[in-house]
Amino acid sequence: MDFKSISYIIWLLVYVALFWMTPNKYRQYMLIAFGLAFIFLKAPLAGAVLVTESLFCYLIARSHGNTRWKLVTAAIALIFTAFILCKYYALKEMIVLPLGISYYTFRLIHYLQESYRQRIRKHNLVEFLAYMTFFPTYLVGPINLFPEFLNNLRRVQWDSSKFSYGLERMIYGYAQLIILGNFVVNYLLKNWIGLHFANVGYFTELVIHSIQLWLDLYIRFSAYSSIAIGLAAMTGFQAPENFNYPFLATNIREFWQRWHMSLTNWCREYIYTPIAATTRKPFLAIGATMITIGVWHELSLRYILWGVYHSIGIFTWEILSKKYKGIGLKGKAGQTIQKIAGSVFTILFVVMSFPVTTLINNFIINLLK
Repeated sequence: MDFKSISYIIWLLVYVALFWMTPNKYRQYMLIAFGLAFIFLKAPLAGAVLVTESLFCYLIARSHGNTRWKLVTAAIALIFTAFILCKYYALKEMIVLPLGISYYTFRLIHYLQESYRQRIRKHNLVEFLAYMTFFPTYLVGPINLFPEFLNNLRRVQWDSSKFSYGLERMIYGYAQLIILGNFVVNYLLKNWIGLHFANVGYFTELVIHSIQLWLDLYIRFSAYSSIAIGLAAMTGFQAPENFNYPFLATNIREFWQRWHMSLTNWCREYIYTPIAATTRKPFLAIGATMITIGVWHELSLRYILWGVYHSIGIFTWEILSKKYKGIGLKGKAGQTIQKIAGSVFTILFVVMSFPVTTLINNFIINLLK
């Protein structure tokens, strides 16, 4: 759904008004009713899948006995398999991808994992469904976690400073989306590129397209996150930050600690750490993490290769940073030069991810024909 549409803005305003008009003891019911109304009116299939999977996971999380770990593992496998199948059939244009499935799938897996580890306070079905249907973060995240949401839900009260901060953050998000995203990147820059870089060769065209794509992704996605964070704050909830100036990162590991942070934190907790602890093979854990991030965006060979590309970059950085630890330019000027050089190299590595993996993807496809 387009965040700039009059329809979405009306939903947004109605949500805030209804939330504060509803008595405190009924707000969790209001969150569920509003969230389900939005989802079912926009995409009935997504609503049916969400409700079915949520009820299933809630019941599994309450299982007991020696076989509980098997049930939780099987439930996670089923939820993730359903996610992969939806991605696959959507890629083949056989179905429309259920609205918000990438985000609520990862929320469900988080909920099952934390329930099994007994890290979640006692709660009821209504509170859980309020979390799963939470309107501000449903469409494009961030991936908010259940323990923090539950604390907010039980303690929410009017706070003029939070409301004004949320409103300000949301306005900034819309300004960034419309002025920088729509006008600067997708109008001025796009037209300038079309005027000055016509017929420059296939690879150069891929690089230029990648620069525009990364700029557009960052500006739009961070704007969406600001809108969601602001909207949540206007109703007393704290949604996690998603971006922390990633293009100022001085190495590729730091870049992924600053880019789409709610997703990378989720992957570190539920993919990297378990695999690294079990196998004692960091490269395998990094590879599984980055391939998961790639598939999360699109189930295709190109994005699997994209995940491998970034995992090689991160692992190479880990090796080199340990091998040459303590070696570098001295003094403030030297450290500044080193940081600038690191940022430039990191940006180049990130930008080249799409051109390189596109060429490899095309080569493999042509080879298999």
